[in-house]
Amino acid sequence: MALEPGTRVGDYEVLALLGAGGMGQVYSARNIISGRTEAMKVLLPDFASEPELAARFTAEIRTLATLEHPNIAQLRTAFQFDNRLIMIMEFVEGVTLDRRASTGPMPVDEVINYSTQVLAALSYAHSKGVTHRDIKPANIMITSHGLVKLMDFGIAKSTNDLHLTRPGTTMGSVYYMSPEQVRGGTVDARSDIYSFGVTMYEMLTGRRPFQAETAYGVLNAQLTEAPQPPMQVNPALPQELNNIILRAMVKLPDGRFQTADEFRNALRNLQAPKTQAASSQFVPVAVPLPASPTPPPITPTVATANKGHRSLWLGLGAATAIVAMIAAATVLPRMLSTHADQKAPASVTDTNSGAPSTGGMNGATGQPVSGSPNPLTNAIPAGTAPATTTSAATRSDHPPAEQPVNAPAGHPRNPHPTETNAGSQVPAPAPGPSKQEIAQAHERMIQLGAEADSVRAGIQQMRNQQQAQGLDMRGDVLASLSRMNSYMSEADHALSQNDIETAEAEMERAEKEIATLKSFLGR
Repeated sequence: MALEPGTRVGDYEVLALLGAGGMGQVYSARNIISGRTEAMKVLLPDFASEPELAARFTAEIRTLATLEHPNIAQLRTAFQFDNRLIMIMEFVEGVTLDRRASTGPMPVDEVINYSTQVLAALSYAHSKGVTHRDIKPANIMITSHGLVKLMDFGIAKSTNDLHLTRPGTTMGSVYYMSPEQVRGGTVDARSDIYSFGVTMYEMLTGRRPFQAETAYGVLNAQLTEAPQPPMQVNPALPQELNNIILRAMVKLPDGRFQTADEFRNALRNLQAPKTQAASSQFVPVAVPLPASPTPPPITPTVATANKGHRSLWLGLGAATAIVAMIAAATVLPRMLSTHADQKAPASVTDTNSGAPSTGGMNGATGQPVSGSPNPLTNAIPAGTAPATTTSAATRSDHPPAEQPVNAPAGHPRNPHPTETNAGSQVPAPAPGPSKQEIAQAHERMIQLGAEADSVRAGIQQMRNQQQAQGLDMRGDVLASLSRMNSYMSEADHALSQNDIETAEAEMERAEKEIATLKSFLGR
């Protein structure tokens, strides 16, 4: 029997009936002390007459009390009243996903946005050992800010209580039940993944994958029939998204995504090209331009060449002097080189041959050049010998034969010694992070990912509203959103490599951007 508006239940006053089902009724109710509106769920009409079911709901309440996530409707409190079990839940204003999808296929970007938030909530619940078991569009609420709230853990079960069910009942909605649920077997997190795959199918195509005239026909299809590929129903869907949905809906649990995070990452990778493209819009602004080269000193001479005959003769004289200097610079090194050939034929012959470097070995004999304390230091890379020879020959302050030996120590001519030394002194690998550190980092990433998804949804909704009025989002807000996406992506990649230090640093940067965007959204 439904409660009438105005009825007092403890410290709550019933406002209206929101919904009813086999497990009880849900009302909006106002706390007469705080004045806050909550959702009140009356689970049992007669607490004492069904002790087994009462025990099950009591265990459920204790399980829900451990869940605190931005994408999960929070349990406020619970109590017994007039032989009834009462749950007080967070009241979420918005529209359910089934109502949102009732008008036809939803845009791909919108579906992916909502889906990543749902999967963040499921990942968190699964990490606490809780399986929802009733994932469907009617249990997913979209707030006015675009935030997803996963509702009604009414048949949720802890993995420690796998056999606590009501005899003779089938838990879950038939259109979204996993094959293992249909069989009445043991379920785990992968059952929720299947159910959400069906939910995504409906959001993107506008219809359910399995339809029949009776509940039995639907259940039989869940067990035996392969779903029609969603892109055949909605040809606008990308092939990658089609494959992701079909993988989530594989009949055997081992063939699906094994975790909600794996499912979520597949969707986020589908978004990655757009995210990178958005980020690149801001990169050119931050990149410094290279310094302009110094103009050649001869340019003023060219510019003033037509000022008169006097300037012409001066220009010709200067040109003649330059030609003479070039000739001197060309002939003098050859003379010095010839002189050097007479004093040190071995060194010059090896340097001028243009042959590949032998790492400080004499090209003819294969032996180290005499007088060289370290043969590797004197090595000259192949293809650079002519330039090196010219440079050495013009240094008349030192004997040409000694140039290879006196090469600056800070500029080795052959990179191979560095590689050899590095290879011989490889440090021992540092110990990796502990399992506890990895688990804590993943937990933080889940929480941060949910906050980031919520912020993205809020910004997108606000941007849509502004664009409808011929406006657009402020550039600094879009830049902050782009940085947040980049930091989250880097943190996620670092976690996949167990690089906890880098992941923590990127998450801290992402947190700052999230705080900035929340402030902009007025949260």
